[in-house]
Amino acid sequence: MFVKPYRVKSSVQLKTSEKKKFRQHVLSCYSQHSDIPIVLPSKGNVVLNRILLHGEESSTINVYSIDKVPLFIEIEEGSVPVPTVNTCWRIPTLLPTVMMPYMVLDKLLHGAHLMLPGIIPQSFPASWHAGDVVAVCTPKSGAVVAVGVWNCSKEEAVSNGFKGKGVHVYHTYQDNLWASGSKEKLPIKPLPDYKVDTGFTEGDTDPVEGDGTGDDVGDDACGDNVGDTPNANEAEENLENVTSELRDLEVAKAPDDVILEGCYRAIKTSLDKGELPILISSFYSKHVKPNCESPVDVKQTRFKKVGILLKELEENGVLVLKEQKKGVLVISEVNFKHVLLRGYTKVTKVTEDNEEDEGEEEDIAVVEAFTCNGDALKFFSPLGYKKGDILERKTIRSIVSSYIRDNNLVPENDKKLVQLDPLLSSVMRTRSVTAGWNECMQRVEAACGRCFVISLPGKFPITVKGKLPPIEFKVEKRTGNKKVTIISNFAVFGIEGKELAHKLQLLMSSSASHETTGPIETVLVQGDARRTAAKLLIEEYRIPRKYVSSPK
Repeated sequence: MFVKPYRVKSSVQLKTSEKKKFRQHVLSCYSQHSDIPIVLPSKGNVVLNRILLHGEESSTINVYSIDKVPLFIEIEEGSVPVPTVNTCWRIPTLLPTVMMPYMVLDKLLHGAHLMLPGIIPQSFPASWHAGDVVAVCTPKSGAVVAVGVWNCSKEEAVSNGFKGKGVHVYHTYQDNLWASGSKEKLPIKPLPDYKVDTGFTEGDTDPVEGDGTGDDVGDDACGDNVGDTPNANEAEENLENVTSELRDLEVAKAPDDVILEGCYRAIKTSLDKGELPILISSFYSKHVKPNCESPVDVKQTRFKKVGILLKELEENGVLVLKEQKKGVLVISEVNFKHVLLRGYTKVTKVTEDNEEDEGEEEDIAVVEAFTCNGDALKFFSPLGYKKGDILERKTIRSIVSSYIRDNNLVPENDKKLVQLDPLLSSVMRTRSVTAGWNECMQRVEAACGRCFVISLPGKFPITVKGKLPPIEFKVEKRTGNKKVTIISNFAVFGIEGKELAHKLQLLMSSSASHETTGPIETVLVQGDARRTAAKLLIEEYRIPRKYVSSPK
């Protein structure tokens, strides 16, 4: 709901009588909780913001906040106020909570709703009704990351085989509503003690029966397979183990994910170019196993064999396999700059003194890539790519080259030309019969959408569609002929505005402030701070020099 920028229609501070009425309304809706005064103190100044959502100019939503921190969302006048994530962090037991695997979180943060197969079955409440307010968390942090309402009742979910939309998400951590407040970081809190009551009776359908992929739900968040899930009859037997695992605040990753991440991390941090070509058995034992976060055997995964595992990496364009002799495979080439390898650092080892070895500090990596959409989709979809998938230039060129050769589109009399078939002509948007190799590559790339993948050390990569503007500096003269430096476009690189302003304030020994106007963030520094800011961004924040405007 708040993923896209919204417009504040009006913002007024409630009168004492209005504040008292709203407070009583919240207390009546959440009468079983005595902690409401923690977030709604009797003497606090409550501000009502009437918001117009993106694309929904005809309807307004009320957001109540204190000290610029959003606390409750009112979808309709007089409806049940929905707590924000900030409120749920202050009162962890305010809402019934369901859990989802950590891997589903990214989908929710990008505007998807939570599907029933994406909910960990042990966290389903005994019963629920459509429209009931519910919170969503992950076992990794234990804190609420999203709030919404049930899209269906338990009876409807059972009759549908636990497929389809489960929770209609209103608000998430890191959306624009969260960013309008104090931008509190996600707290790491122990999960509350609770007894899992699945509420299933004999004859009910297991909520994750089947493959759990949720293929019928399009782009919405659907749970991936995360290992074997107990059915309703086994839930009580495994209850004690499950609850114990959840309290450990660790997501039990599937063996497939552990070994794939081990491969990516091994290539990024361990494998040396001088070792190529290397036997796949040597690569697995020497590099992959030490770089897995937890002990795992390839036989425990869906790959079963090292060769099959590495062939998947070859299909993704990460490496090239070659048969040295019959039955002996070696890795002959590796694309060390592949997008999938971004963000991986060395596995931290715990020493005998319980101290962790810190990995080497990494620069922020920015890679120009392409998104699979439009006319390009019909060219890449037979290869398993879906709308929105990110492709590197090298991957696109490799796919186009293979397509041309596999379909014998190179004339015998001129190897520099390509005989265009109907599919290539459509994607390239040309009526020509032939084209040069380089023209084919460029036109297929042009049919894709452009994007940039920004890899931040220790964080998830950020994808920016379209152009990536550099961090800009602008000097203006204000009252009294005083100079002020305005810095913009830094937020896309994961830089916190308040932190940047504080560091520049210390370096310049002058005042600095952080301002937010809708989705646009700027930092204002008194004086000409262009050179100081550029040096700070390049040397401390590790921003590539080409994405920092040259101070003039």
